[in-house]
Amino acid sequence: MKKIPVTVLSGFLGGGKTTTINHIIETKRAQRVAIIVNDIAEVNIDGKQIGDKILQTEEKLVELENGCLCCTLRGDLFDETLNLALEGVYDYLIIEASGVSEPLPIAATFTFPMDDGKSLKDVAHLDTMVTVVDAFNFLDQYHSDEMEIQERKTRLQTHDQTSVVELMIDQLEFANVILVNKSDMVSAEELDRIHQMVRAINAEAKIIDTNHGQVDLSEIMNTNSFDFDKAQEYPTWVKEVERETTNGHDHGNGHDHSHDHGHGLVHSHSHEFGLTAFVYRARRPFVPKRLMEFMGPPIPGLIRSKGYFWLCTRMDHAGNFQLAGQLKDYGLAGTWYSSIPEERWTPDMREFIEKEWVEPFGDRRQEIVFIGSDDEIDQEGITRKLDACLITDTELNEDYSKYPDPFPPW
Repeated sequence: MKKIPVTVLSGFLGGGKTTTINHIIETKRAQRVAIIVNDIAEVNIDGKQIGDKILQTEEKLVELENGCLCCTLRGDLFDETLNLALEGVYDYLIIEASGVSEPLPIAATFTFPMDDGKSLKDVAHLDTMVTVVDAFNFLDQYHSDEMEIQERKTRLQTHDQTSVVELMIDQLEFANVILVNKSDMVSAEELDRIHQMVRAINAEAKIIDTNHGQVDLSEIMNTNSFDFDKAQEYPTWVKEVERETTNGHDHGNGHDHSHDHGHGLVHSHSHEFGLTAFVYRARRPFVPKRLMEFMGPPIPGLIRSKGYFWLCTRMDHAGNFQLAGQLKDYGLAGTWYSSIPEERWTPDMREFIEKEWVEPFGDRRQEIVFIGSDDEIDQEGITRKLDACLITDTELNEDYSKYPDPFPPW
């Protein structure tokens, strides 16, 4: 059988991995692409946004959530990749790792033996390892010069405590292609500085500046640039394979690994990287002025926030909520299904709508993931402030459609 080629998309929180995948979906032409999306939160916002994009196409989306492909969900990654490869109907597989995934263990998963002694390498071809860099926040996240980063890099093999910066270094080190996304949001001098720092970490990867995830697909698909022999020279590669073999996970037996790999548990990297993820949900709209005020000052400890939001002045439309570092984004995400005439619902749409429907507003909702530092982020405080942004019972009886709305037009 023909092996399915695979691109793994890594990168720290907020870099633009989902935007890049949406670009792939829009520009892939005749290729049939399968996509595996991973999120450390219990709601896979990335998967939902990509799923909305491919709902009526021939692509296939597999969501792996509430865990991480490089540790708690490695068995699931193995099984899903094997299943997609054996289907034999897809031309390419894209794997979007969570923002706190290390790419090396994901690549090592392709070498783990199945029951018959073979491995994923026999049915899938790991073609390209891509890391997406957030140019807008990169310098602030590091606060270091290239010499300090180089010195930190040489100490990674012996560090017991892994910091967020070290995770970002891991993601950059183990890449064939590095996309410096949001490059139009920094000055030429800052962009040169980012290139210099990235080069100090990985001198061999191809660096491509992108905006809105727009990259020529030939740069990240079918590049044939990943070299297993070279990858196995990494000292940590051997440790990963030995650890998995010692743990005795039985891949390829067709059984559900959900219990083996800790679904529903706290993400295993929370201690390693000091990160917490939680989801804010509500079934009534925000008052625009209140939400804009909430988004104004920095939120202590927040690294990344992403999801859907709903304003009382724009009842038919879902907003795309994003906070990452100093970046605030609140554009149009799409139209709530509640506002689409029922005769236009497809069977797939109907299944989704029925699952999400809650009276009196249908599928309209607030659903925002927050990811931040364990010792700084205040989940209760953020929840309390967002609750205060919601429309009240009294206001629901008023003409709230004409409330002041400081958000840009959609």
